[in-house]
Amino acid sequence: MSTDRRDFLKLSSISALAAPWAAAHAGSVPNASAMAHAVPDAVPPTPFPRLAMIIVHFTPQKVAFAAETGYQGVLVHIDNQHFNPDTITDRQIAQMQRAAREAACPIISLECMWGCNHIDANPVKRRRQQARFIRGMHIAHELGCKFLGTFSGGMKGATGERQARELAEVFNEKYLPLCEKLDLNIGWENYPCSINFAISPGLWKAVFDRVPSPRLGLEFDPSHLVRQFIDPYAAAWEFKDRIHSSHAKDTEITQPILQNTGILGEGWWRYRIPGQGLMDWPRFITVLLHARYNGALAVEQEDPFWNSPKAPVNPVFPVARADGFRLAQRYLSMFLPGRLG
Repeated sequence: MSTDRRDFLKLSSISALAAPWAAAHAGSVPNASAMAHAVPDAVPPTPFPRLAMIIVHFTPQKVAFAAETGYQGVLVHIDNQHFNPDTITDRQIAQMQRAAREAACPIISLECMWGCNHIDANPVKRRRQQARFIRGMHIAHELGCKFLGTFSGGMKGATGERQARELAEVFNEKYLPLCEKLDLNIGWENYPCSINFAISPGLWKAVFDRVPSPRLGLEFDPSHLVRQFIDPYAAAWEFKDRIHSSHAKDTEITQPILQNTGILGEGWWRYRIPGQGLMDWPRFITVLLHARYNGALAVEQEDPFWNSPKAPVNPVFPVARADGFRLAQRYLSMFLPGRLG
């Protein structure tokens, strides 16, 4: 895509206007029949991408760190151990709301990936995992989120076209009515794995051709396209109207290892923090700016150089992981318009 430098400078000179953040109300997680109230928007309006941080295990200390480091919000992972939608209590929801409110750092969205295979080939498992995702939708709404991230699902041995039909049917019949009721968008991250078939532009199109509603879209992660040798900038522009959230993660490819092993080998690529891989972040962010994207640009920390893999789960980040988040914020903030924080 050709970029007009004057347009970019014009966008970059505008200061982001951050209205005071209004915390989501504290309350119970309702069922579908009890959903009659409207949750106030917990995310301050802005015309620009919001630099956010993905927190795997939510704690008040981590959300406070995000705010102090200059992030504008957090994305929180749903899992079985620390944030299980089947067992989370009203008190825990209220504690998360209070922590985000006190830090002035909103919970922008939830990540509901593992344990939510929307098109599982086993009918019993499919119904159970869809029900889990629906509970995640209610919790996201209760927290004031407008987006819920997920995977596209997977059926071993099925063609991409069949899986696209199955996912479209699930969304149109089961999720869309609730999305409309809760004012919620959902989208899948394009991470290559067995329960995420839609990882390339051709498969995205196969799904969207069957889902006219823009409430289904992408949680766009350019790092996964880099490792597949797919142009992330062209893909972002082509599907700009379906990008509801974006991960900020880089990919490094070690050419000598790739030359020796080929793409089916191991060790020729690894994830990095933004600025330490192959991604051209000014170019990517310019695409988002031209598309008037104002969702999350969320740093996902999977860089082996800035992690402490053997560290126990603590309320605060290990030093190396915290430093990785700091470096990512400093780097990306150079290319985002206006003041952060």
